[in-house]
Amino acid sequence: MSLTRRQFLLATGCTLCAPAIRATPARPRAIVIGGGWGGLAAARHLAKRCEVLLVERQAAFVSQALGNRWLAGLDDGRRLHQDYRAAAAALDYHFVQAEVLAIERAQRQVITTAGSFPYDWLVVSAGIGEDDAALFDGDQAAARETRQLFPSAYTAGSELATLQRKLGEFAGGEFLMTIPFAPYRCPPAPYERAMIIAQSIKSRGLKAHLTLVEPNAPWPGYQRVFGEFFRDQVTYLPNTRLRQLDPYRRVATLDIDEIRFADAIIMPPQTAAPLCRQAGLSGRDSTWAAVDPRHFGLAGDERIFVIGDSVGAVSPLFGHYPKTGQLASRMGQIAATEILGRLDGKAPEPALPESTCFAYLNLAPAQFTRIDTRYRVRGDGVLVQSMSQTRENNPQGEDDAWLNARHEELFGPAALL
Repeated sequence: MSLTRRQFLLATGCTLCAPAIRATPARPRAIVIGGGWGGLAAARHLAKRCEVLLVERQAAFVSQALGNRWLAGLDDGRRLHQDYRAAAAALDYHFVQAEVLAIERAQRQVITTAGSFPYDWLVVSAGIGEDDAALFDGDQAAARETRQLFPSAYTAGSELATLQRKLGEFAGGEFLMTIPFAPYRCPPAPYERAMIIAQSIKSRGLKAHLTLVEPNAPWPGYQRVFGEFFRDQVTYLPNTRLRQLDPYRRVATLDIDEIRFADAIIMPPQTAAPLCRQAGLSGRDSTWAAVDPRHFGLAGDERIFVIGDSVGAVSPLFGHYPKTGQLASRMGQIAATEILGRLDGKAPEPALPESTCFAYLNLAPAQFTRIDTRYRVRGDGVLVQSMSQTRENNPQGEDDAWLNARHEELFGPAALL
């Protein structure tokens, strides 16, 4: 059942400022699922011509780009949380805090815990899912125990605060951290987090040690950092797979060894958000969403676009777009531009996203790496990726300026800078 005007306004927490979502030829209805970087960018750009509803289960935006710096005590946390309602009011779209239960594609409606909402256009920016099955052989109780005790803190919500408490209370022993098979969200973030943990162990003089396990090839820059600055604090095991985990005994089984640990951050393999699988938006392998890599339209449904971390492989040369915040926001802008062009009966010029991210290599002395990723279309139509890394040994606030600019793009005047 669709919401009445009064029910919609109550659901959004505003009884005066938000009009009902009614389609007109000039302003069709667009729903954006997910209030991450991609969803926020899509909502802002679609609001130029559409009545837009942003549906997000969290009450406030949590900036994953600031998460590691906050954990390290390099940020006071003031910018960590942003207000969805303030952004919606400032940028002329609507917001409802709700869980999406289903997408009814035939009826073109989204079913949520706040009611049902019809759409003319749908943008799904639902983030990632985490697949525990391989680690626990179907033992759901063990999976829940692991999520509670050793969360990845890789999704929005309370896990980041849980991790901060965990790190503050860690008094010694073996700390285990795992990285999933690529692709996964924000490639340098786990290494940066490992460096922060190592720095904490070293600066506090703890009788402790960090083992970093990942099944992928090593990241050379961080491999050098661990060897140069944290030789006594870190053992880095690239090309090593976590095969099984016992959260009760705190034992991890690797390819060739077992590790007993006092505490851990366990990052299971990542997939498209569960909603993508439930709604039939995933590709043949049911792992990631199958979309056009130029405008992110869903294969087989011209009214649906999937953006952000749930997007599948886009090129035989490099596989997936990197799952970063800025790249997701560019996807949101590109998808919105495609929709607005179709409303005018035009095919917009193809655009490609780009990404910049900053990751600290060391805290004392402060050093970071800047990673820029750009794309072009080869003559045969295949996407080509170019990537550059720049090391900065004397930071002057470049990362702060970049993040403030990105937040202002997403939140407008409501951004906390």
